[in-house]
Amino acid sequence: VFGQQLEDTMVYEQRFGQHQVPILVEKCAEFIRKNGLNEEGIFRLPGQDNLVKKLRDAFDAGERPSFDQDTDVHTVASLFKLYLRELPQPVIPWTQYEDFLLCGQLLTSDEDKGHPQLVKQLARLPQDNYNLLSYICR
Repeated sequence: VFGQQLEDTMVYEQRFGQHQVPILVEKCAEFIRKNGLNEEGIFRLPGQDNLVKKLRDAFDAGERPSFDQDTDVHTVASLFKLYLRELPQPVIPWTQYEDFLLCGQLLTSDEDKGHPQLVKQLARLPQDNYNLLSYICR
């Protein structure tokens, strides 16, 4: 899972049922929503390195570990960030990176002109990337 192309992960995980985003992302986001919304520094403070490594190894081995109530929310957030950092191609692909930056600048200066450009850039994203970005934003 870690360091694997997003589309490869999605193809592999379809055998476990229909998912719009990787199972790891679903599990991390659900746990953070349930247990971490009132936690200060949720994506700033580091989690427990040994547990992050253990969870990473479990996901890489094809397991689908669950997080219990005693799991530190910072550890789950660190696992989530690690997954995103290790994607070979970021959620916003390198080929579109500059266009998204320009779109952001346009949105800041003229929202009426920037909004259609944002819609255009989002439509150009590969479907798996769009689904992941949309899920993370929600």
